[in-house]
Amino acid sequence: MLIFDDAIEQLKQALNNDLPGTNAHRVMAPDHRKPASEYLKEVKSYKTGCVMALLFPSETGEATLVLMERTGAEGDVHSHQVSFPGGKVEEGDEGYLMTALREVHEEVGVPSTEIKVLGALTELYIPPSNFLVFPFVGYVTQRPEYNLSVDEVKNILEVPLSFFLQQENRKEDTFSSARGYEVKAPYYDYSGIKIWGATAMMIAELVALIEN
Repeated sequence: MLIFDDAIEQLKQALNNDLPGTNAHRVMAPDHRKPASEYLKEVKSYKTGCVMALLFPSETGEATLVLMERTGAEGDVHSHQVSFPGGKVEEGDEGYLMTALREVHEEVGVPSTEIKVLGALTELYIPPSNFLVFPFVGYVTQRPEYNLSVDEVKNILEVPLSFFLQQENRKEDTFSSARGYEVKAPYYDYSGIKIWGATAMMIAELVALIEN
């Protein structure tokens, strides 16, 4: 069990130091995945998105991470996958953090005024959707009252942060990519739900900050 107050204090300090970045991403990266810097040398244009790793204390005081199962929305290359709340930078957003906060409110209903932001993780390029994603870490002081966007969110997962620190929860499988080929990748096995790809890579950096 990872106590919420302890986890928040650890993350506050760790996010003010050098981030583990690519080294942490590599722990949960698919076999073919290259560092973001390598992709950005090749890609002439890309979209920009932002996500929020949102933490809250469970009834027992355990640090808990909010994830969501996406719907099968048409045109979403990440449909049916597990992700952080987040989305595309829109005109009128005053910076990447505002995008992340806006998306959390739109997708899962948590007002930005309730979220205390701890800092940012390392940006990550996602080839299937051609997005460069900027992840942020924040928390609320009690379990959120959700109001889900039914077009985008199928379900909410509330996963203890300590779950991701346990080696036995990391497994490997072959997945069908959005580009139509098979991808061998590690994943977190949460009660039969497979958390893989970019989300798992960002979680791996969050885990590295706690472990270090």
